[in-house]
This record gives sequence, structure tokens and C-alpha cells, in this order.
Amino acid sequence: MSAPLRQCSSEGSFTFLFYLCSLLFLTACHQGPPADGLTEGRLFPALTLSDFKGQTTVSTDSYRGRLVVLNVWATWCPPCRKELPSLERLHQSLDAGRFAVVGMSIDNDADIAQEYLLEHAITFPSYFDAGGGTARGVLGIRAYPDTFIISPTGVLLRKITGEREWDDPRVVATLEAAFAGDASALRGM
Repeated sequence: MSAPLRQCSSEGSFTFLFYLCSLLFLTACHQGPPADGLTEGRLFPALTLSDFKGQTTVSTDSYRGRLVVLNVWATWCPPCRKELPSLERLHQSLDAGRFAVVGMSIDNDADIAQEYLLEHAITFPSYFDAGGGTARGVLGIRAYPDTFIISPTGVLLRKITGEREWDDPRVVATLEAAFAGDASALRGM
């Protein structure tokens, strides 16, 4: 009698674990609905971004006239850390008069995020969203990294969740085409 009971208990445990893992997977990877008004083809909200000391602020509107690649990341996020060097190479390869690669860290500790950038020679403009309030509340981000491609006129062209090789020649060509007004290739990213 104890053998069938063990088998049943083992199968029940497996089933429970399967459902629990499935639920965790779906929750961890779920990208919630975008925040109100955050829709591709509409104006991107004017965000006020702060430096790592909380002293200097800049508006995303100050980047008008350039195609913006706004990357939201954190030091505790392995895919974020993995893609930052390719964003730096992208930053170095693009014409700064037409493009801006911008980072926004959602870490809880500004010093840790800033040290990470310094240690890895990340030089593109980076800002700090303490704890991710703007990222979650205004931008509706639920998974990281998230990157927003914003047109020179301030329109959200594409929201991209997950890691990319940003300096891949095809990505660079796609960004060049988007700057020139053809954002259709962004759909494939």
C-alpha cells in the first residue's frame, strides 16, 4: 500500500512543481500593458532624467532632432549587463549629431550603477531612475532590459524588450533607415 501512495505523492509533487514553475516563468517574462499613451507611433512622454547624484536633470525632449536609443537597464540584470558593451560600441559608431544612445539605470543604489559604468568604460549619457519608479510607472516596463527607439520628432517608433547586439551592422542600417524616415525595418528587431 505504501508504494502506490509514494508514486501518487511523487506525481502530485511533480505536477505541483510543473504548475508552479510555469506560473513563475509566465510572471517573470510577462510584459504588462504599456502605460497610458505609450504607444508606437505616438509621442514619447517627456521624461525628466536625473544624473547619478540627483543634481543635474535633462528632459528627453532635449534630444529632439536625433534618433534616440533609450535603454533601461540594471546591474542586477544579466542580459542588461551583457548588452551594455554593444550599446557603447553603437554609441561610438553613430553620428552624434543624428543619434543619441542614452541609458537609464533602475538600480536602487546610484553608486553601484555608476561604478559599473566606469568599470566597463560606458561613456554614453546615462541617468538614474532610483528603484525604477519612472520605468514602471510612466513607461510600463515589467521586464529588463527594455529599449525605446524614439524618432527625431519625439515619436516612439519601437519598444524592444530583451537583449540585442546593438552594434550589429544590420541593426545600425535599420537605425540609419529609421532616422531617414523608414521605420518599417524596426519591426523585425
